[in-house]
Formats: sequence, C-alpha cells, structure tokens
Amino acid sequence: MRALIDGNPAYRAVTVMKVDWDRFSDDPIVGELAVKGRSTLVMFSRGEEVGRVIGRTSAGAIEPLFEAAVS
Repeated sequence: MRALIDGNPAYRAVTVMKVDWDRFSDDPIVGELAVKGRSTLVMFSRGEEVGRVIGRTSAGAIEPLFEAAVS
C-alpha cells in the first residue's frame, strides 16, 4: 500500500486505518463491516463502501479501491 500511496499523490488523501485482527476480531466493528478474516481491506468514500479486497494484497488488487476512493 505504501508504494501505491507514494506513487500517486491523489492517494495521499485516503486515510488508511489498520486493525489488528488477532487483537480486535471480536470487536463490534468487525461484525458491522462483515469482516470474516485477516487480510480484508474495506475502502470507503464519503462514508460509503466503494469496494473490498479479501485475501489479496498485491498492488494490482488494491489500486482499484484507491481509484474508487479518490474519484
């Protein structure tokens, strides 16, 4: 993710929040967002979910979410 953000100045406007699954898997927000496991990235724009990636961490899988968030 860092390489994507560094490579596109528009992505710097996206706030990234990492949640430690091992520590917070029972937190209510996990249920609210329907996160079922590790390596889940949920992207929001203006308070609405614009996409999610589960189990994939490549730049190619994540970049479309950044594009949706900044467009």
